[in-house]
Amino acid sequence: MNLLGELAALSTAFCWAGGTLLFTIAGRSIGSYNVNKLRIPISAIFLALFLVFGYSTLFPTGTDTRAILYLTLSGLIGLVLGDTCYFRCLVILGPRHGALMQSLAPPMTAIAAFFLLGEYLSFMAIAGIGITLFGVAWVSTDKKDSKINSREGSKLVGILMGVGGAAGQALGLVLAKEGMGESFNPLSATFIRMLSSAVIIWIFAGLRSEIISTFKAISSRKALYALVGAAFLGPTIGVWMSLVAVKHTQAGIAATIMSSFPVVVILLVMIFYKERPTLRSVLGAIIAVIGVSMLFVE
Repeated sequence: MNLLGELAALSTAFCWAGGTLLFTIAGRSIGSYNVNKLRIPISAIFLALFLVFGYSTLFPTGTDTRAILYLTLSGLIGLVLGDTCYFRCLVILGPRHGALMQSLAPPMTAIAAFFLLGEYLSFMAIAGIGITLFGVAWVSTDKKDSKINSREGSKLVGILMGVGGAAGQALGLVLAKEGMGESFNPLSATFIRMLSSAVIIWIFAGLRSEIISTFKAISSRKALYALVGAAFLGPTIGVWMSLVAVKHTQAGIAATIMSSFPVVVILLVMIFYKERPTLRSVLGAIIAVIGVSMLFVE
């Protein structure tokens, strides 16, 4: 059984978990919108280096206009709009509650894939999605995060930003899968998404006269290191693996496995911040793993 798509989705979950912690650090220092404006071109540089050294080219031969349009639209919706909402959600609600809001992405992805790609899910897959989401939500709501960051918005704004981020991720994944088709290299597709998104977001920043102020916002080395590390883990390796995942398995299944990253966030917090897990955290993690396992054998 070929599990490349499921394994890639699991790798994405680990990358996004590490990126979530680092993006929260950077976002609370320089602002969520500045984080997104800076991390996209940083990620594009990483991806360009991978392509040049791995394939000796930036763009694949025979790329058609339709694929580029779908990937550009995917980047605009998923990376520019969706991730801007998600980062603001992280800054307002914190990494645990922000990760919880991303639990909405799998059902949104499955619905979008049904209407746009004609993908159907079996009963086992639907059960796995439900069990995974329950486990993720249970773990994510186990302990309260720090107080709401009112400088970025109210709790309601944070929730709305989380819903927008999940919707952007869902539609972005489905559009990317449609754009890649059967033969498009996921690494090249990721670079096209990232490059087009960088152009779009910086044109918008230029129109708003935000270019100089964005770079001035980097006030500390800690924020810069967190931003670069997060850009490497999240939009570079993580997004690349997410496209490998949706290319080799159903979009709804891939999104559900990726949505287990809040459980990984809990594990990372335990390791780096020495937090002791509660019984609820352990049981929730086990439930999420059972749900993910059902998708692997689906």
